[in-house]
Formats: sequence, C-alpha cells, structure tokens
Amino acid sequence: MKKIGLVLSSIAIFFALSTGATAQTNSQTLTNANAIKIAASASDHFWNALHGYKKTPCTQGTFNYKGTPYTYLCPEFDTKAELTNYLSETFTNNAVEKGLTKYSYITYNGKLAHPVGDGFSMLEWTKAKAKLVYQTSTVRSYEFTVPTVDGATVKRTVTFYKAGTQWKVNKFDAVQ
Repeated sequence: MKKIGLVLSSIAIFFALSTGATAQTNSQTLTNANAIKIAASASDHFWNALHGYKKTPCTQGTFNYKGTPYTYLCPEFDTKAELTNYLSETFTNNAVEKGLTKYSYITYNGKLAHPVGDGFSMLEWTKAKAKLVYQTSTVRSYEFTVPTVDGATVKRTVTFYKAGTQWKVNKFDAVQ
C-alpha cells in the first residue's frame, strides 16, 4: 500500500512540475494567440474590478463622498492591496496604479470603494484577431480587431510589457 501511495505521489508531482514548466514557457512567448488570451483575461479583470467582484455579486453599500455617490467593493476586494494583487495578474504595476487613480478608487471607512456606475463589455475578446504592429524584446503592441456582441467590430491597440517571465497589458482600460 505504501508503494502505491509513493508511486501516485510521484506521478502527481511529475505532472504538477511539468504543467508549471509548460505554463512558464507559454508566458515567455507572446504569439498572436497568447496576446488574445491575455487581452481577454485582462478585459475580464478590468470589468470585475469595475463591478467590484470576481464571480459572485454581493450586497454593496453606498455612500456619498465629496458630492459623488460611491459603492463599496465586495469582500474579496476589501482593500487596495487585494484588488491590486488581482489586477497584477494581467496588468503591469504602472497600469494598475494609473487605473485605480483614473477610476477614482478610494479607501473609505477601511474598505475599498469606487464611484457608482454600471456597464459591461460589448467586446468579445476571445474572438479577436491580432496583428503585431511593434516589437522589442520587452515590449509588443498588437492591433486587435474585436467583434462586438451586436455583430460589429472595433479596432484596439494594446501594448504588452514583459514583466519577469510574463507579458502584461500596460494600460488599464485598453481592453474595456
């Protein structure tokens, strides 16, 4: 029994390590397909931040601050650090900082909040077409042709910066 457990553990470790190596290799290579995947993920992150939650909506309290109605984010984004950590999965640190400032996120009574607003993405990033328009070893810009939910298309230029072994979007609302 101990041998079977040892063999199964070894196999699990092997697959975990090989999966990590594959993910790391993919993140080092920015192809058109990878650029589309990163842009789509960044779009999801952008809209989740604006809605104040990742998966499950919560009851968000509202308040007025300097004449503007604000709403708290859900508990998973209670603090700026929690939201920054989440957004840093797909955006550069510079993009996150500028985005949080541009969209007026504040900490009020110890919780993160932003001005009341609504909206959703009309862009179907997973169906986008990408064309590389600029390239260095650490910077790439792609022009995307992105279909909309109503059948039209829009053009968006998104710049990616290499941060360590990952490519990240360098402007918070480039993928809105």
